[in-house]
Order: sequence, then structure tokens, then C-alpha cells
Amino acid sequence: MARSAPKAKVYAVVARAGGWSIVLNGACTRPFRSRSAANRIARTLQRQADALSSARR
Repeated sequence: MARSAPKAKVYAVVARAGGWSIVLNGACTRPFRSRSAANRIARTLQRQADALSSARR
């Protein structure tokens, strides 16, 4: 049986009660006070996920 390629992780920043959260596959972080902080963390997480994904190939 052939293995399918793992689904790419895509992080999103969404408005939530109390601030901005990072979402992945329906799971949310606790809210950050600023959207810029949530975006910065989401970009960092995305870079790490992409690096791990490319290392497995």
C-alpha cells in the first residue's frame, strides 16, 4: 500500500474573545492580546513545520 503525502500544516490567525488565536486543524491557542504577536508566532510555527516536513522527504 502506497503512503500518501502528509497533509501540509497551515496555521491561521483568527479573532477570538479576548484577542487573537492561532488555529491548526480546528485546535486553537489561548488568545494573544495583539494580532501582530499572534501573526509572529504563527509564522514561526509555520517555518518550523515546513522545515520538519522538508527534512522528512
